[in-house]
Amino acid sequence: MKGEIWTLMFVATVQPLLTIGRQTEDLSPQHEITWGRPNSETAYFDDDTDMNVTAVVGKQARLPCRVINLDKKDVSWIRQRDLHILTVGILTYTSDDRFKVFHPEDSDDWYLEISPVTFRDAGVYECQVSTSPKIFLPVSLAVEVQQARINGPKEVFIQNGSTIKLMCVVNTHSENVGQVTWFRDSAELDYDSPRGGVSLEIEKTPERTTSKLFLTRALKGDSGNYTCAPQFAQAASVLVHVVNGEESAAVQTANSVTLRSNPQGMCWALVALFLYLGSW
Repeated sequence: MKGEIWTLMFVATVQPLLTIGRQTEDLSPQHEITWGRPNSETAYFDDDTDMNVTAVVGKQARLPCRVINLDKKDVSWIRQRDLHILTVGILTYTSDDRFKVFHPEDSDDWYLEISPVTFRDAGVYECQVSTSPKIFLPVSLAVEVQQARINGPKEVFIQNGSTIKLMCVVNTHSENVGQVTWFRDSAELDYDSPRGGVSLEIEKTPERTTSKLFLTRALKGDSGNYTCAPQFAQAASVLVHVVNGEESAAVQTANSVTLRSNPQGMCWALVALFLYLGSW
């Protein structure tokens, strides 16, 4: 008798936990998953809801869930990876304050907002409605990084007195890259830079942002590490050397010998280059 009572208590305690985040392949007649029925009085999900969302690291992700005929039922968001309940209604049930619900007044929308997004946030989230049986909508979140890229090699040599021209490209995703700032070492470069002769061009399209930096009449003091730093993307850098005529010839000789794969000639060319650089 005691064994039978213990069995009943165990089932009553565990069974509700098993219904949270139930997978589509783990069904039973008692817990058949339904998506709701349009044109009825029961709650159902909007068929036009986007179930695949892409977000950028460091920005906000907004996962959609639109429930029709909700009435007095509760909407919850569950993280499928660990079946963690994130929100119920407009209340947050996690200590991670990056998660919250955005529910516009008098609307059918219950967005899960994550801000800022990290790589670990990628995965599947479930929007659940407390109908009987429960209905749920899985929404997949992909997380990407926006990366700046400066065209050309990572190290460039510019003739003294010529114009330094650098072009930075960022392929955008769901968010803008924000303001793009250029630096030489730690000094910001813009129209008001004390050096003078600095100009910037920027072009933005839905697919990419392009920023161009121009420095006229380059001097040896313009040598350094140049960085393109978008506000919402990873920065990119290039090392710039401003050289005079003899040094430029030595660099070209070294590059030419490298292409011919002649180790002895390359050594002599590098020696010549170091001698010229030592005279700076």
